[in-house]
Amino acid sequence: MRVRPLALGAMLLVAGQALISGRAGAQERPPTRPANDVDVTYALPTPAGAAHQRLRYSVARRLLRLDPPGGGLRVVIDFAAGRMFTVNDADRSVIEMAAPESWMPGLSLARYARRNADRVSGVPCTDWETTDSEGHAVLICLTADGVMLRAAQGARVLVIATALRHAPQAASVFQVPQDYRRLAPPPIRSAQ
Repeated sequence: MRVRPLALGAMLLVAGQALISGRAGAQERPPTRPANDVDVTYALPTPAGAAHQRLRYSVARRLLRLDPPGGGLRVVIDFAAGRMFTVNDADRSVIEMAAPESWMPGLSLARYARRNADRVSGVPCTDWETTDSEGHAVLICLTADGVMLRAAQGARVLVIATALRHAPQAASVFQVPQDYRRLAPPPIRSAQ
C-alpha cells in the first residue's frame, strides 16, 4: 500500500487535529474534535494542482474514516478500541495497528493561541496557532463545533476544506471488511 508522502502527511495532520482533545486547564483551548457527525472534503495543494481527501467522523461511535487522494485506500480509526485500520480495496487487504497515542483523546499537550476569525468555503472559523507533532508552527482554522477547515504552515496551505456537511454517518461507512486478508503492520524505523 503506497500513499504519496504529501497526501499522507496532510491526511495525518487532519486526523490528528480532528481527533485530539486537550487536557483541562486555565489555557484557552479550541474544540479540536467534531462535536457533531461530519463529512468534510479537503483539497491538498500540490505542484500538479490539488488532490482531494475526505474525512468522516461519527461522534456516537467514536470512529473516523479518512479517504486519501487516489482512491482504493482508506484509514479507519476506532477511538473506543484505540485501533487504526488501513484498508486497501485494490488488493483486498487490511493492516491493523494501535492508533497513534498522540491522537487518542486526552493526550494532547499542545498549546493554542487564538488568532483571527475567518471564513473557509463560506463557513465561519477561528484561526488557532499551535504546533504539529514535529514542533512546527501551524495555523488551524476551526469551526465552533471543532471541525478543522484549514491548516497552514506560514504561507503554505497544507489542507483546506472545499465541502462540509453535518449529517449522521452510517455505521457501514466505517466497516472494515472481515473477508480481506490481514497483513502485519510495517516495522517502525527507529530514529538514528
